[in-house]
Amino acid sequence: MDEVKALIDREIENLKDEIVNTTLQLIKIRSVEDTPAPDMPFGKGINDALLVCENLCKSLGFETKNYDGYALEAVYGNQDEDVCVIGHLDVVPEGEGWSVPPYEGVVKDGKIFGRGAVDDKGPTVAALYGMYVVKKLAEEKKISLKRKLRFVFGTNEEGGSKCLQYYFERAKYPTVGFTPDADFPVIQGEKGFLVFELAKDVEDTFEIEGGQRPNMVPDRCRFEGSFDVQKAKEIIAKKGLNDKVEVFEEGEKAFLVTKGVSAHGSLPFKGENAISYMFDILDELWTKEDDFRRFIDFYNTHIGFDVFGEKLSIGFEDEKSGKLVLNAGMIRKEKGRLVLTINVRYPVDTSYDEIEKKVKEVVQNYNIEYRLVTNVPPLYFETDHFLIRTLLEVYKEFTKDDTQPLVIGGGTYARWAKNVVAFGPNMPGDEDVAHQKDEYILIDRLILCSKIYANAIYRLAKE
Repeated sequence: MDEVKALIDREIENLKDEIVNTTLQLIKIRSVEDTPAPDMPFGKGINDALLVCENLCKSLGFETKNYDGYALEAVYGNQDEDVCVIGHLDVVPEGEGWSVPPYEGVVKDGKIFGRGAVDDKGPTVAALYGMYVVKKLAEEKKISLKRKLRFVFGTNEEGGSKCLQYYFERAKYPTVGFTPDADFPVIQGEKGFLVFELAKDVEDTFEIEGGQRPNMVPDRCRFEGSFDVQKAKEIIAKKGLNDKVEVFEEGEKAFLVTKGVSAHGSLPFKGENAISYMFDILDELWTKEDDFRRFIDFYNTHIGFDVFGEKLSIGFEDEKSGKLVLNAGMIRKEKGRLVLTINVRYPVDTSYDEIEKKVKEVVQNYNIEYRLVTNVPPLYFETDHFLIRTLLEVYKEFTKDDTQPLVIGGGTYARWAKNVVAFGPNMPGDEDVAHQKDEYILIDRLILCSKIYANAIYRLAKE
């Protein structure tokens, strides 16, 4: 085993520049979901990234198949069973406040900066080259494999994983595998992933919009209406929010713009919610007794700055996975209808039905409509499962770290692919930069991950 580890180490070191350059090439593509086109179900940017990977995989000697722009499959071997790695090429929007251009692939202080650097382009590239090294060693007869190797590139992980749903309607589920899209040492469970909308008809006397994705803490919210600008400034000053809010007039219109701090929707306590800042101000500013006033009352009473769902009567928790987490991710005014989009990550021992019942009981008192958008049940593997044990062993061999398997609130492709768990790239104690400004990955970490992934792929494929 040590001999194989040494072979893999040497091969990865020789590929270091190629791994870095490929990561930079992908970061330079703004692969945010956009207008669909023929064979481009999630827009041109995402498809451009997919085509780059298709050409790369062909050059590395994999057999490839493009599933109508939804996913790309790269395969080596013809055995019935397989080891499958699944990464995603789409990214969330860049947001504001970057100190470097988000799509230039800036290298500085031993780090690669850019949207997707750690979520999930860098880790995907690291895993691909890890698989390539295993393939190369097998072709050179230095190792033998009992399972074929399969790499799948997805295109809609940030938008609901419609890509994998399409792919697995046409392809077999993996025998065993992982997705490089979370934390080390290994993810044995993922909380349930829920998105729902709360809608209410309101008077057409204002406009409001905030947030870009349900699974991002909104860093900006904009309100346009008829209000006393001087009073707004007084409220803002009293609340100590001068650095968080802009208030101004243009002609006869008055505007409020609140600024928050973006974070991953599974970790809303690491961000600052611009929508919640807005409703905190509107609570004192909006004096009309109308339907919008009722919605303001609802928001501040049952959501506010609470990120655990307790105010909404859904503060569930369990020993396996901890507390339910709530993110008020988006708000829009659409043809006289106010729509708030909420993302919830709920414990593995909690059912969706329990949550729906509680929320409906609360919102009916405000004449607010509840609408389900997405519900993906929780995922959980026991600690002694073969996949968990194997990946944990590989991680410990490289790090000597005894951290135990984790349950996370983040949702990964593991939910959509049977026999797959999330594995890296973040180490215990790492700064969380996914979905945030100045996202980055350490170059040394990128290379270490490639080595870990290669050894994990080999270990799973030789059994």
